[in-house]
Amino acid sequence: MNFPMVFRQLGLLLLMLAGLLLVHAGVAAIYLANGDEAEEAAVGAFLTAAGIAAMFGFGSMYAFRGAVREIGRREACLLVVTSWVIGAVVAAIPFAGWSLYCSLPQAAMLDGVVDPFFEAMSGLTTCGATILTDIEALPRSILLWRSAIQWIGGLGVIVIFVAILPSLGTGGKKMYLTESTGPTPEGLRPHARETARIILLVYLGFTFLEFPILLLCGMSAFDAICHTFTSVATGGFSTRNASVAAFDSVAVELVMMTFMTLSGISFSLYFLAFRGRFELIRRSSELRLFLGLLVIISIACSLALWTHGWQDPNYRIAVVGGGMVEPTILNSLRYGVFTVVSILTTSGFATSVYEDWPAVAIVCLLSIFLVGAMAGSTSGGIKLIRVWIAGKLMFREVEREFRPDVVRPLKVGRSIISPDVRVSAIVLVLFTLMLAAAGTGLLKIFEGADGIDLTTASSAAASCLANVGPAFGRVGSDDHYSWLTPESKSVLIALMLLGRLELFVVIALFTRRFWNRG
Repeated sequence: MNFPMVFRQLGLLLLMLAGLLLVHAGVAAIYLANGDEAEEAAVGAFLTAAGIAAMFGFGSMYAFRGAVREIGRREACLLVVTSWVIGAVVAAIPFAGWSLYCSLPQAAMLDGVVDPFFEAMSGLTTCGATILTDIEALPRSILLWRSAIQWIGGLGVIVIFVAILPSLGTGGKKMYLTESTGPTPEGLRPHARETARIILLVYLGFTFLEFPILLLCGMSAFDAICHTFTSVATGGFSTRNASVAAFDSVAVELVMMTFMTLSGISFSLYFLAFRGRFELIRRSSELRLFLGLLVIISIACSLALWTHGWQDPNYRIAVVGGGMVEPTILNSLRYGVFTVVSILTTSGFATSVYEDWPAVAIVCLLSIFLVGAMAGSTSGGIKLIRVWIAGKLMFREVEREFRPDVVRPLKVGRSIISPDVRVSAIVLVLFTLMLAAAGTGLLKIFEGADGIDLTTASSAAASCLANVGPAFGRVGSDDHYSWLTPESKSVLIALMLLGRLELFVVIALFTRRFWNRG
């Protein structure tokens, strides 16, 4: 194991974070100069975090300056996982520091160690679950940092796997393909830097395009940049307690739905678009499945809301933040489509209290809760292609019961799925279900039999594992996670990390063979 090189790369990461923290310290200082007294503690918090990150970053870079610049597959696994953990630790320092330095009562929301780390891990993994009970009480610089780490997380999970792993040989490249492109790796270039550059350009392009459009829709510059960061990253953090519903704007919702959908599409397809290979994009079976599922579930939920209004004349759609609207066809489409897009792309933004929807609509939402969007996108979840492969395998096994002599290759679209990819898909689906069940059990243990109901426990575990954010029960679209015990929050933090990275990569670090020589 080439530990010196791993530590050297981690030092570089810390220095990059230190620079970003200094930028936010400057933002906080500007707000302070304009009379926002709550920003004084934020300036100190950002400077403290930047100092700590810079100290350890320079120390690591200097101590291991002579490290051999060679990273194998095991070093890559260790580097990826530790980068996310250390990144979350550094991202948590401004939250904890502001709470420590600030004498205002709202600072108590981020007291201790677990709560700031929960918020930071939720941000960096683009989960969107929050422990904040009053988001609008935080200084704007802290809210901007909260949104910025989601933007970094949405980009980072792609750049790490594209820019680092393929350069490590066929092992790292195979890990990238399993996570990011599924069984159809069109668009992956032999040169990782070129791939990473295209992906970065697309991500920046979405960011610079959405921001001015949200401004034109009536958002303030601050709200627009924060929601641009978190919607492009399919993260879900908002600057308002009522999330996107606070703006009560169809135009804002349409723009955010558009960019959530675009970010839920595999970035390898945008790579193909840059190369002019539109025929391959048109033939993408996963893209057609993603868009088809989005349309079908959206229509089903919208119709369920609309027809429920016929059956019960007193029924009203509950809006996040308070208020009720009549379930007309337009209102049903507005709230139904937005919620489906948000959950399928694992964004976690909310406009409607979907826990109060009719049973048919709730079943539709539950059917896509763990799925996620396309592989190679910024969304979390199992990924649509893996669920599709697992489903095809199940139907094939059923057919073999009455037609045992039929030998037929497993295909997705025109691509034949190799045995390795089949096994990887089915095992990851099973791992995900097992982890969701284990998380549910641990929450029940840590909260006590009467402290949490099964709906809340199971949906919270599934939501954090799929990086959705809001769930059902007491952690629904208009609720938060602050009431959980530190032990339960720690379980959910672990599920966020497992859900955002490749499960096999994280779990591998806890096996003895990973650390054995040879």
